[in-house]
Amino acid sequence: KAVVSTQSTGAGCIALHNLCAKSADNRKLAAKEDAIQRVIRAMKECSGSASVQEAACKAIINLTAKNMPNKVLLGEQDGINVLLKTIQRYSNNAVVMEAAVTALRNVCNKCINNINIIKVQSRLCVLLSALESSLQHCAQNAAIQKAGCDIISYACVDKETADILDSSYTSYLQSLQRKHGSVEGDSKVIDAAKRAQNKIKSLRH
Repeated sequence: KAVVSTQSTGAGCIALHNLCAKSADNRKLAAKEDAIQRVIRAMKECSGSASVQEAACKAIINLTAKNMPNKVLLGEQDGINVLLKTIQRYSNNAVVMEAAVTALRNVCNKCINNINIIKVQSRLCVLLSALESSLQHCAQNAAIQKAGCDIISYACVDKETADILDSSYTSYLQSLQRKHGSVEGDSKVIDAAKRAQNKIKSLRH
């Protein structure tokens, strides 16, 4: 019974992902039908299923694409914490990790409500720890690290956050440069990492 439930939940998230892929109207309609709440509930109830987590994160990516009300709603429904738990749990799974970090980047992009949620020290520590862990397990997936660095840039909006990030981000950046600094084609990752570093430095001085 649990297997059937997991399979149907994953299939529902995939269907939602496809419906909202290129349709602003479907994103609005889905939100009215409580799709965001249902996706978050699915992630909580099927936390041990990598396939559901991947499908749900991809649904979130499309549900919140160019839709600020949906981004805000996701944050209000505990979506940031749920995504962070997925990132923490699946830092050794490149497929899930990429979907989850990309979803978190999308919902934080230009959304001050969600930035105010993610910039708390405990949440930033979870994110950086998972990103550093993924360097060991998903080293070939540059998209994970780029999205993670983008989130750090979005979150760093004041001196208090920059102070929180200073030492932990420096440690992560050193690990990142060892993995990606000399690899051709990974320049976008390093560029994103340096943008975040520069933002931290500028806010601290």
